[in-house]
Amino acid sequence: MNINDFVILPGSKSGTSVRLKAKTVRELQLEKEQLETENKEMEKKLRQLQSHMSREKEERKKSGAYRWKSGQAGPMTIQTRVISQRKEKNNKV
Repeated sequence: MNINDFVILPGSKSGTSVRLKAKTVRELQLEKEQLETENKEMEKKLRQLQSHMSREKEERKKSGAYRWKSGQAGPMTIQTRVISQRKEKNNKV
């Protein structure tokens, strides 16, 4: 018997343990390994994303990236005229 084959159940009397089945222990070990592998892959993807984003940020700084300027007024469409007229009426009331 191995001490790792036992687990203390929460809510049980102190000192009471239950022996886990060998199959369950193996399943838990496989799940642990799988989660560790997935975790490493996600960390790798995160590092790649961070490096890609920092490269893009540097490129924008070097190229003198533009900022939005105020828009230019153009001819109003019928729909925008109706909306602006409604707003004016609502403000008067």
